[in-house]
Amino acid sequence: MERILFFSNLILFSKFNCQPHTNMRKLFIAISLLAITTIGLSQSNPFTSKLPLIDRYIDSFMKDWNIPGLAIGIVYKDQLIYARGFGYRDMENKLLVETKTMFPIASNTKLFTSTAACMLADEGKLNLDKPVRNYMPTLNFYNDELNAKVTLRDMLSHRTGLPRYDGIWVASPFTRKETIDKVVFMKPVLSFREGYIYNNMMFASVGAVMENVTGNSWEDIIRNKILQPLQMNATCFTQEDMERKGNFAYPYYEPDSTHQLKRLNFFAQSAALGPAGIIKSNIEDMSHWMMAQLNGGMYKGQQLIPEGAIKQTLVPNNIGDKVAKYEELSNALYCLGRIIQTYKGYKIYTHTGSIDGIYSNLSFVPSENIAVFMVHNSVPAGNVRTVMAFPIIDRLLGLTKTGWSERYKKESQAENVNSKKAKDSINETQVKNTYPSHALKDYLGKYTNPVYGDILIKLENNQLLLSFRTIQSLLHHFHYDYFFTDEESTGKPSFRLTFITDNKGEIGSINMQPFGDPLAEFVRRK
Repeated sequence: MERILFFSNLILFSKFNCQPHTNMRKLFIAISLLAITTIGLSQSNPFTSKLPLIDRYIDSFMKDWNIPGLAIGIVYKDQLIYARGFGYRDMENKLLVETKTMFPIASNTKLFTSTAACMLADEGKLNLDKPVRNYMPTLNFYNDELNAKVTLRDMLSHRTGLPRYDGIWVASPFTRKETIDKVVFMKPVLSFREGYIYNNMMFASVGAVMENVTGNSWEDIIRNKILQPLQMNATCFTQEDMERKGNFAYPYYEPDSTHQLKRLNFFAQSAALGPAGIIKSNIEDMSHWMMAQLNGGMYKGQQLIPEGAIKQTLVPNNIGDKVAKYEELSNALYCLGRIIQTYKGYKIYTHTGSIDGIYSNLSFVPSENIAVFMVHNSVPAGNVRTVMAFPIIDRLLGLTKTGWSERYKKESQAENVNSKKAKDSINETQVKNTYPSHALKDYLGKYTNPVYGDILIKLENNQLLLSFRTIQSLLHHFHYDYFFTDEESTGKPSFRLTFITDNKGEIGSINMQPFGDPLAEFVRRK
């Protein structure tokens, strides 16, 4: 703003210096108009003096959490008042993060899906509170009660009672239709509407319903209803599209205790995830989205999203999964694709995104017309994503500063200690000096599960090798017919497998938890 005022002054006084006979009255009027302009600009952005504080916070935050690159945008009303990239999007080639740098926004995709669903409801093509099978009869759930009662609102607010089953989509080879067809295998662990279980599969299924009633792909629905009207021209859906743009961020992790960062090469994201988390965007495009959300669907003076659709996404439908453990925060309520709670007395709407070493936070303070979007590329800093915008809000609003980083550092350290204890506890159960029950060649073959697909067991240098999705890992013998993969230093997921013999004494199946899902049986193909 100061730069704008400087050039305004320069232009005005250049005019008067070129016209020495201009009377003083005209000069007085011009100066008065400039003063009015200055006041107007100051009133339109009351946070100008606070913005240097953001720079200092981000610098210390990145050092504390070993973050190579970060981007942040702050919107006030209908202005992008702060936009900056910090650090590296590509450490190896020393390429800097910019406001145009593309990042996966992961679960911050969910608000796009829920907003588009509410727009379709506003058009009369859907009803959020009628059984979803009215709109997609081929969408089958685990039991008759769910088939008869589940609505789009239930699915968009995580209250179906179904566990996550992320193993269906992680690094998945399945098409979106094949993915949705697996919903029928998802066994509830809570009664219908009993509580909150975050569920990506339900958002993916909502996208399929939207496709069914419109005849268009979910991508086209989002593009036509949101991205194009809001001029989010860089925003895309696939890794390939993002990489073609050239300016995108790589993720990094710490392979060991030295805290040296290494590029992460395992990617969980797949097209099957779709409406739950595949959008890629940048600070400039996301600022348009924030403006529309802050202004009831208005962007550049036009009502591009119905105000009723925006309001519908703000209706609390479910109690969140965590009780607030700090006095600054109230308990969270889940709306449609976002969380509502209070922070130091201010109502806020938030959501985070996390996929493949990229973490984002989208936060709104509606009473102050502020929105903040932050995204970074550091696995070590993943734990702090839920609170990383709070210090920004503190500084903008002049609130007492809270040591969120210090608190979460302690939590992260405690989690690491507990994780090591859990691993040690498992290792203590090992029965020493045991051997597999069969020759290694007898374990080879393809094992299949109707939900998760195929596992291939191969032999490499006289050691069993697991091939599952995009992952290939050596199997280490634990005891008897129990094996494990050890990928802690590579950034890939690790697995524990038990080979089961059939009634003929042959290796007949594998029991494994795919990506933390419930125990699943993979039956050997003859």
